[in-house]
Amino acid sequence: MNKSILFIIILLIVVIGFIGAFGFYEVNFFSSRASVSQASFSIDNSYIFSTPSQASANGQEKIRLTVFILNNQGLGVLGKNIFVGANPSLNIEAIQGLTDSYGKAYFDISAVKAGEYFLEIKVDGTALKSKAHIVFN
Repeated sequence: MNKSILFIIILLIVVIGFIGAFGFYEVNFFSSRASVSQASFSIDNSYIFSTPSQASANGQEKIRLTVFILNNQGLGVLGKNIFVGANPSLNIEAIQGLTDSYGKAYFDISAVKAGEYFLEIKVDGTALKSKAHIVFN
């Protein structure tokens, strides 16, 4: 009887020790991770989409410009301010000018003058390597 009680006490101490060690590991692991909102972004990993690639220059049809700002690991960067280069012939409407947790920001663009436009995209004042290419007929 004394051996079984001693065995149960030792087993209980070992189990509590493992639970405590695992809990301590998890708290340190998750609290030391960098916040996505404070992460820097990668110019090389960030990219731009425009859909459709062309529209009528009637002031009504819009092209959706989507910008993805990613870090070096390919994860979205939250809270980056996106600036789309101005052009007097274009109406640029910021639908979501700050990036979300996926690193996505998007804009609707319309025009009253036909033409091919290349727009510079800046992230917190830093220009991306590629430009947005849109066409209005």
